Amino acid sequence: MTRLLRPHTRLPAPILRAASVNPVHLRLRQLTLQSLDQPLARLRLQQSRLQSLPRRQFTTTSAMGKRLRTATQEPLPQKPTPAYSSDVTYEGIDYTAIKEGLATVLFPKRSVKKDKHGKEYEVVGEVFYNPIQQFNRDLSVLAIKTFADIWGEEKSKKGRKKMRGEKEGKAAATDAAEVKPTEEATEMPDAPTVAADAPAGAAEALTTEAGDKPAKKTPKFAILDALSATGLRALRYTLELPQVTSATANDLDLAAVDSIRRNIRYNSEAGSSACPETLSAADAVGKIVPSLGNAQHHMYSVLSTAAAPPCPSGEFKPNFARYEVIDLDPYGTAAPFMDAAVQAVSDGGLLCITCTDAGVWASTGYAEKCYSLYGGLPVKGEWSHEAGLRLILNNVAQTAGKYGLYIEPLLSLSIDFYARVWVRVRNGPVHVKKLASTTMVVYNCDEGCGSWYEQRLGKAKEQTDKSGKGTFTKFGLARAPTVGENCPECKSPMHLGGPMWAGPLHSEAFVERFLTTVEEANEAIYSTIPRITGMLQTALQEASLNGHPFFHIPSKLSKTLHCEAPPSAALRGALIGLGYKVSRSHCKPSSIKTDAPHHVVWEIMKRWIESKPRKEGACKEGTPGFNIMNKPKREELDIKFDIELGKDADKESGVVRYQVNPTANWGPMARAGGQRVEIEKAGEEEGEGESKKRKLDENMKYRG
Repeated sequence: MTRLLRPHTRLPAPILRAASVNPVHLRLRQLTLQSLDQPLARLRLQQSRLQSLPRRQFTTTSAMGKRLRTATQEPLPQKPTPAYSSDVTYEGIDYTAIKEGLATVLFPKRSVKKDKHGKEYEVVGEVFYNPIQQFNRDLSVLAIKTFADIWGEEKSKKGRKKMRGEKEGKAAATDAAEVKPTEEATEMPDAPTVAADAPAGAAEALTTEAGDKPAKKTPKFAILDALSATGLRALRYTLELPQVTSATANDLDLAAVDSIRRNIRYNSEAGSSACPETLSAADAVGKIVPSLGNAQHHMYSVLSTAAAPPCPSGEFKPNFARYEVIDLDPYGTAAPFMDAAVQAVSDGGLLCITCTDAGVWASTGYAEKCYSLYGGLPVKGEWSHEAGLRLILNNVAQTAGKYGLYIEPLLSLSIDFYARVWVRVRNGPVHVKKLASTTMVVYNCDEGCGSWYEQRLGKAKEQTDKSGKGTFTKFGLARAPTVGENCPECKSPMHLGGPMWAGPLHSEAFVERFLTTVEEANEAIYSTIPRITGMLQTALQEASLNGHPFFHIPSKLSKTLHCEAPPSAALRGALIGLGYKVSRSHCKPSSIKTDAPHHVVWEIMKRWIESKPRKEGACKEGTPGFNIMNKPKREELDIKFDIELGKDADKESGVVRYQVNPTANWGPMARAGGQRVEIEKAGEEEGEGESKKRKLDENMKYRG
């Protein structure tokens, strides 16, 4: 009996979504409706003929919305490829050499490993390199360069202040000696003396030798690449940043540490540094210290006082060998490393943290997992990635607070499929008291209009002291709740998110300094400069509204009211005309971040509908849009949709603000691995001269 397709049955072959209504699309619909009277074989034949038509009649996306082709209809590559790759032979072994920045890493063409049962297998073409992350590494190198300049200036300023204090102390001691000449002077052991007939300048030379005027030296600037893999980050830091005094490349895998050592040797011979006239490549990579061990254990180990030199009194003085920069770039979450990292970084040092588990902190699918890792619940909505950044920052702040430390976020970015934050950690128990007032929970109308309301956990208020000349901060409990069970705008149920960081995401001063560094950078080394510039410019805009989290999307607002979406420039112009601040968000295109309250935003949308009428009955009674439209009109607001006023003033040609997916399979890639070839031993019996046939195992994963 011939099987027939029902009208509601999905077609057996995947059909790409049409760019617009065309004869091909209509014909497929007719075929489906006529399927009750046609055999399955004949229907499939006609479908295959339709699918053989030129591709230009279809869109560049699949039915699931994935991007398959470029704007010029060229097929996207299935996986990202390195920009610079070549085959080399080093120490008698064939490698694939991949160059990024000034560093080159080698990957063996073939290698033999052992599985958990001790059985040897050969891996072909194993590569621990993810080209997608080049933007992350370029951004990190330039961010650390900016921080290194700031660090050096701060140390120099502290050194001058210390020398000034010592001079003032010596002058005071001299005056006291002149006032009391009979007082015995404290005898200094082995004090150098100058003969009466010594030549001129001997006293100054002796003073310099004695250490009163020490020679200027480079401040310590040590970096830890805690999860180094091939050592690519450590290589780039030492080759491209002359300020680095040492870099530790740590990994738990012995093969990875061997790879780090090999890459150090290769770059010392064939590499080049950023300042070849003053620092050779061999001297630069010579600053790298390969380390085999658990990253947490390594960071805790720097807190030990075992290596501290004894004081003259016989007591031991702690000599903490903390790092000025710690880079955490794990596969997944960085939460397990937070406690060790905040303790192992120097006072005022920098933590560079990557979390690639966006499915946890930017989605409500694993809310319980997010709470266990980051101590807060995620949110559902257009701004879920910014909320994820705030969950990560709150985790760092809460961890640091236990040790009397507080954080200063310099730059916090949601990039592609991961989050990357640069945070300074400082010692200051007084500032730790502000942690409760910079932590919030969020009431989110995710089922209705998308509005949100903050609830700070603590209260901090600046007050004038009794003298009337100074101020002090008074801490207390915050009043709650800030909103009821239902949304004040659309009467939909509210959901809870957080606790999360309520403070600034970016430091405006740091981002401005960062942009200066990028302008001076060499585009031949940092090929992602256009995108770095665009993202930093957007972050600088965002920093002007640090006290106002989250953002609106015009298309989402219009979807709630079932109306035509206003241009972003028109909506921005209306808000600016009312005296409110407006910026973009780096998290999402077409975003509008503002300090305007929600009722003002919805009033602007209602006025937009007056200028662009919609059909009657667009919103059914009881829906969020219906409830918003039936609220009283605010006549006091003079709203004008000034597109010229709302245009971006700093928009530049060639600047990439938001990344377009460059490959078909866009993502973090899988863990490390390669094509596995099992090796069987030759049979011992006579006549078995050849080994058994090798078996290919495709179950090995690739690491991003």
